[in-house]
Amino acid sequence: MATHASLAPSRIRATTRLPSKTTHSFPSQIQCSSTRLQVTEFSGLRSASCVTFVNNARDASFFDVVAAQLTPKTAGGATPVRGETVAKLKVAINGFGRIGRNFLRCWHGRKNSPLDVIVVNDSGGVKNASHLLKYDSMLGTFKADVKIVDNETISVDGKPIKVVSNRDPVQLPWAELGIDIVIEGTGVFVDGPGAGKHIQAGAKKVIITAPAKGADIPTYVVGVNEGDYDHEVSNIISNASCTTNCLAPFVKVMDEEFGIVKGTMTTTHSYTGDQIIC
Repeated sequence: MATHASLAPSRIRATTRLPSKTTHSFPSQIQCSSTRLQVTEFSGLRSASCVTFVNNARDASFFDVVAAQLTPKTAGGATPVRGETVAKLKVAINGFGRIGRNFLRCWHGRKNSPLDVIVVNDSGGVKNASHLLKYDSMLGTFKADVKIVDNETISVDGKPIKVVSNRDPVQLPWAELGIDIVIEGTGVFVDGPGAGKHIQAGAKKVIITAPAKGADIPTYVVGVNEGDYDHEVSNIISNASCTTNCLAPFVKVMDEEFGIVKGTMTTTHSYTGDQIIC
């Protein structure tokens, strides 16, 4: 599927050559959806009792950026150990399709991640979730030991992950499980009322893995505006689309260095679940 889009006209004249505001260098290998962050202290939610400290630059996904603001300082004035994760944010994945499974794959094995995936909501149950996580026609076999523990649990290299099956987010056990962040990957609950059902169920924050509908949900892209994120302002945010994550960082560099008046782009995209092939 080919899609054409026009970039909004800039206020800069086509003949104007802007002085460089910043210096950009491109690595020999481009890292998808990642940026170098210098994180010295995570702070945020007052009600939790966990903290993560990092004192060196590292590659971080947008979800790490969110976690950086969600994870609070230690209570009682305790002195945390730099570089040591005392506790992690509890994460739920809603929708264990391609996006949900890819998120778990990316998270798996990152020992310094401030996130802890403890539950997925998948309508197919443990058998479907474990099989599709292990075997993927696009990414190949997952290099992890994936097993069915019982009717409500799978394990990934011994790490238990609860599997629930409920199509109504309000009925999900987020409050019971103490969920900090929900990764909303169904592609269905992409507006305020829909994604807000996770908040009603007891989750603290929701990250939509698709373009959100409605001006009330802000969008953040790593390498473009992730630094603008403020956990005190928004409980529901969007990480934009795959096309936006590919295009926006490049467009930002071009606009800062030269100035963009207008432009067109073409994306070749596989068909999605809401499209019918005749």
